Amino acid sequence: MKPRTNYTKSGEFNIAYQVVGNGPVDIIYIPGWVSNIDMMWSEPRLAGFLTRLTLFSRLILFDKRGTGLSDRTDEYSTMEERMDDINAVMKATNCEKAFLFSHSEGGSVSLLFSLYYPEKTLGVIGFGIFAKRRYSEDYPWAPTDAEREISNKLIEENWAHGNLDELRTLVPSLAHDTKFMDWLASYLRSGGSPKAALILHKQCTFIDVTDELTSIKVPTLLLFRKGDIEIRVEEGRYIAERITNSKLVEFEGQDHLFWTGDTFPILAEIEEFITGIRPDQQEFQNSNLKTYRTKIDIEEIMSKNFLYNLKVEEFAKLCGRSLSAFKRDFKNKFNTTPSKWIKIKRLEYSKRLLVESDLNINQVCYECGFVNSSHYIQSFKKHYDISPHQFRTTHSVPNI
Repeated sequence: MKPRTNYTKSGEFNIAYQVVGNGPVDIIYIPGWVSNIDMMWSEPRLAGFLTRLTLFSRLILFDKRGTGLSDRTDEYSTMEERMDDINAVMKATNCEKAFLFSHSEGGSVSLLFSLYYPEKTLGVIGFGIFAKRRYSEDYPWAPTDAEREISNKLIEENWAHGNLDELRTLVPSLAHDTKFMDWLASYLRSGGSPKAALILHKQCTFIDVTDELTSIKVPTLLLFRKGDIEIRVEEGRYIAERITNSKLVEFEGQDHLFWTGDTFPILAEIEEFITGIRPDQQEFQNSNLKTYRTKIDIEEIMSKNFLYNLKVEEFAKLCGRSLSAFKRDFKNKFNTTPSKWIKIKRLEYSKRLLVESDLNINQVCYECGFVNSSHYIQSFKKHYDISPHQFRTTHSVPNI
């Protein structure tokens, strides 16, 4: 489901955040390089993973300054400013203590936050995180300056159309899935413009928390896939050796994205770390799914996501149901099919835009989730016995 997006101030910056679920403990998700908290919910695998966390937590998500829905910046953000963003989101959500679940570049600031604010940190969970992002003899897994320059050039030249050679190395299990790769490229673009992405990418070069690791005392769970070539498992071992109260878990697989590939062992480790109880895999897939289904309100999910161009199968996943169960439950709830319901909702929304906005007919069409204007106009006329243009003309408010 796509939750409501809110804003809070961190200094002069507007920071976008969302809150999902009402579990007994808070988890703050701190993404990597670039992010967009709205777009996260348009990818069923990621939406499903995040929703799973809400079975035992209240989940808080945000876009750091410079990315996603938050304000942009033309300068490198310091780690202190990044921690200020976390504090601002915690204050806005009345969060006194939380587990920090971080991915990739988000791991370094999470580790620092736990050091400077141990009273606010229940624990750190890091998937594929690193201690520094610049090669040195004692940290040989980070890119060299020459390798970073190659990546910088790829961003400058290929960001607009998403033809980044490095993208497929992030998720080998889906490297040949065109639809997913298109989404991933769109997600990154929605997280930052070429200039913003480049600033953030260069900023990573200056991240180095190696000297602080031995001072971190909060419980730390480090999750790494053995075949990940973006962030090496050796980096996890390096961090684990230096944080005394840490646990390193190594998984099979190559994906750098935590929500792709085999996600059960990752979710199981997180749940056990937070609750002390490890879910049984069969129970997780059967009984837990039953709880998951009854916990999710189909009407709420569909009402928040009907504008997205998703297949019925993908809506079913968002609702935690098999396709057959989704269609059955949907029929019981709305007495119609998902496709017909979605079309009606989009048409109703378009009526509002026609009256309340200055968008032209084509813009209204795409804003409402239709794939082309001719199909939209035909559907509108068939349902309302009037064309969108005629409707707008007869319902427009005259200028006074």
